[in-house]
Amino acid sequence: MKNILVIGSINVDYVIHTERLPKLGETLTGSDFAMNFGGKGANQAVALAKTGCNVKMLGAVGTDLSGELAINNLLSFGIDCADVMRVDAPTGAAVITVCGGDNHILLDIGANAFVTPAEIEARESLFDWADIVVMQYEIPMESVLFAARMTKKHKKLFVLNPAPVKAADAEIYRLTDIIIPNEFETQLITGISPDDEESTARAIKALRDMGCETVLITLGKRGCAYTDGDDIRYQGIYDIKVVDTTAAGDSFIGGVCKSLCDGKSMEEAVSYASAVSAITVSRKGAGVSIPTSHEVEEFLKKNA
Repeated sequence: MKNILVIGSINVDYVIHTERLPKLGETLTGSDFAMNFGGKGANQAVALAKTGCNVKMLGAVGTDLSGELAINNLLSFGIDCADVMRVDAPTGAAVITVCGGDNHILLDIGANAFVTPAEIEARESLFDWADIVVMQYEIPMESVLFAARMTKKHKKLFVLNPAPVKAADAEIYRLTDIIIPNEFETQLITGISPDDEESTARAIKALRDMGCETVLITLGKRGCAYTDGDDIRYQGIYDIKVVDTTAAGDSFIGGVCKSLCDGKSMEEAVSYASAVSAITVSRKGAGVSIPTSHEVEEFLKKNA
């Protein structure tokens, strides 16, 4: 079993469901309000831990109650939180409205802004420990670039989920071994919307030309397009009822990394990750909706 270092965001999600989104100035009555633990970094760490990986988390939370609860949640999954800082800022928060199975998110990064290059450098020994480093864009961009450089310095595998998408130094992509964007993020990064096989192939080529060695683009209801060596392959989705798409992408990334740690091929990794994501979206919540490895294996047996 390999070691995975997740550097990224830790949030608390405040979720409410509605049949439609309110118009400007309108108040609607929602339902099923819940406070869940999230943040792309934390969700990916949970996905990896629940599938049996050794996971350490480098991040930051506030000294508020939300921060304490968020750390305890990560610990409950066996994630090493020795390098999760407690800082004088509110814990990151996401306000999520779920409508028709899709989510609409407003984010305040809060304490996540304190995951700085200096704090990462002070914990350089984590890169010696790790085999894979997983990152997203919910911490400062200079920190993402610094960690990417540190990963390469220590000759480890760098996996990037460029979300939420934003302007980035081109060097980040040259340092990326595996990039996993969704179709919206792909369009904003490359200028190409992956609407069909032809445009998806052009988008993949653009990402590889930017320096990304391996590309996996999640395409929503169309599944996933990915590179396997020089070939482009496709993976469809499983026929399930979608309840909540929160953490769908995060759980997919966790499934990919777990499979690669187990020595699986990219085809096997994508198939496994698609099952992880399918189970996740069939449930409400973020980290709580992500399945264990046993649940994924049972799902794959039933849906072979």
